[in-house]
Amino acid sequence: MSITIRPTKHLMRVYELLLRTYGEPKNEPDYDPLGGLIGTILSQHTSDINSDRAYKQLITTFPTWEDVRDATTYLVAEALRSGGLANIKARRIQDALLMLTDLLQEQEVRKSLSDYLYDELTRRTLESAWHFLQELPGVGPKTAACVLMFNLNRPIMPIDTRGDQALTQFFEQTQQQSREQAERALQLLKERLNQ
Repeated sequence: MSITIRPTKHLMRVYELLLRTYGEPKNEPDYDPLGGLIGTILSQHTSDINSDRAYKQLITTFPTWEDVRDATTYLVAEALRSGGLANIKARRIQDALLMLTDLLQEQEVRKSLSDYLYDELTRRTLESAWHFLQELPGVGPKTAACVLMFNLNRPIMPIDTRGDQALTQFFEQTQQQSREQAERALQLLKERLNQ
């Protein structure tokens, strides 16, 4: 089934008003998807200030992601204490790093975890990269989309739970479409607005 999106006049007026008020949004990706992934996991269920503080403490305490992976979970949690849910997030981060290590070892290639994740995500299609990230522990659709958009400048739109609920309700009322179709529809809308 093909989805055609034609922005309404109202939507275009809202978009133009947002542009006049806030200017053209600029994404300045750092092309560090592993750092972005860890930062996004840390941002779950806490404020930006607390997650930024925890991220800075983590990278100060452990110079490489391999050091984070290999440390005792207790020490990683201590470094994350200011971000909230430190014990849970430490385990999730280490589990994700361990899974990436396993995948890297399967390829029998020697490179850092950061280089491996960057290479994996940039060689894949957008959809494949999005699904790949969701295979990692603690990574759902929104976290995967955040990493791809903010760290790699890929054309995807993160949708939070409330947005998903609104979209689901909208599509249930119209054409009984799935979440993936809703996300694709939003993606098409974003691409159309960027033309």
